[in-house]
Amino acid sequence: MSETSRDVRESIGHPVLDVDGHVIEFMPAVLPYLREAMGPKLFEKYVNQPSPIAKILGVDTETRAQQRTPQSAWWGTPAQNTRDLATGAIPGLMYERLDEFGIDYSVLYPTKGFGIAGIVDQDLRLGVCRGFNEFYADTYRPYQDRMTAAGVIPTHTPEEAIAELEHCKRLGLKAVGFPEGVTRAIPKPVLDNPSPFLFPGQTHYFDWYGIDSPFDYDPVWAKAQELGFAAMFHGGLGNMPSGSFTATTNYTFNHIGSFMHRMHPLCKSLFMGGVTNRFPNLNFGFLECGVGWAVILLCDIIEHWEKRNLEDLKRLDPDTIDWQMFEQLFNSHGQALLDKAGDIDLDAAMRALPGAGTPPDNIDEWRFVDIQEKRDIVDKFVPNFYFGCEADDRTIAFAFAPGNPFGARLKPVFSSDLSHWDVPEMNAVVEEAHGLVRKGILTEQDFREFVFENPARLLLQQNPDFFVGTAAESATQALSA
Repeated sequence: MSETSRDVRESIGHPVLDVDGHVIEFMPAVLPYLREAMGPKLFEKYVNQPSPIAKILGVDTETRAQQRTPQSAWWGTPAQNTRDLATGAIPGLMYERLDEFGIDYSVLYPTKGFGIAGIVDQDLRLGVCRGFNEFYADTYRPYQDRMTAAGVIPTHTPEEAIAELEHCKRLGLKAVGFPEGVTRAIPKPVLDNPSPFLFPGQTHYFDWYGIDSPFDYDPVWAKAQELGFAAMFHGGLGNMPSGSFTATTNYTFNHIGSFMHRMHPLCKSLFMGGVTNRFPNLNFGFLECGVGWAVILLCDIIEHWEKRNLEDLKRLDPDTIDWQMFEQLFNSHGQALLDKAGDIDLDAAMRALPGAGTPPDNIDEWRFVDIQEKRDIVDKFVPNFYFGCEADDRTIAFAFAPGNPFGARLKPVFSSDLSHWDVPEMNAVVEEAHGLVRKGILTEQDFREFVFENPARLLLQQNPDFFVGTAAESATQALSA
């Protein structure tokens, strides 16, 4: 008989902590919460207009092609395995089956709640998020020893994010999810802008909270830390950055790499914006996106700092060019080029040669990060960032690769994705993850860090009592000790 997820859990000797399963919201039970949170007028407005996700679900193929509407998810939840579909919708059934799944504790994120933090109308956005969060808190409170649902935090402004963080805390929620960023209007768009980096007529851009954000989000990170919430980000909770989905006929094409493409600039923006420098004790979780790209990002940051830190920029300063030597070299070695050029002003031509461009007002692009040596980059990246990986993700091994800078071990965390299409059998997820050990891709210690130590530390750093009263209490207390 083949090994089951229950068998795996019994054999490994430590808990399995899932930081990213999903609920499938039973909307008739959600609507009373939305009505209460929004009041009758806003509620009627909400129910009589399609949700952000619904707006793209029902678009026909011809319209997609004409409007470049991306093909979104279809057949996205279990069907033939009807028990798994019901498990995603009924918290009592999921609670009953967690031992079968080999999971000690699970943090659950929305499905029907995707997109609610990106609603453009401010009153609707705040009311819908508030109502969904009240539903999550009430519905999953009886099962809090084995699972918790995460609140959704709208982030169009720091003030609304702080208000909903405080609301989630009052509701007793222990985890929250931030959208990966916010779509914003360009203050003064130039509709015939010749820039190759903008689409013709582009009027909006995507703000990833850190570099060049019009708002200071430090008060949000400070409030999350104060209230005991890790800063967890899940793609799809708000506006989707343009470019993640581009095919009008093929959802699989759109889905491959999309969560990575959303989280890569977010992680980069938070780091380069100095957030981990200013909040060294706050954990950030990037969910359902893998970790292989994060290894590459860390190496890229180090390589760029080596070449473009403030001291090394001096070798690139056009003011240091020896123009007399340059002209002598042209005359001694470049006669063929001069012959092709004909009668020219050589001095003017030479001065147009370097790729100078217009530097920013402050050329120290690392001023927010406070980096003195390469090791500082590792020390401000690895401890704060956690990366959600699904059970079949072989790139988890990259997190533990010996070639990582300074022997760094990045922090992948188990993200089951329970209730969604990429989990064929809920009761096989942990067994599939442990298959990476059987195949020699991970060691038992790697697996322990992936499904237990890293998820525990992600959640405990801000809230040492996170697992008090749960099935994982004793093991996580021992880990902390």
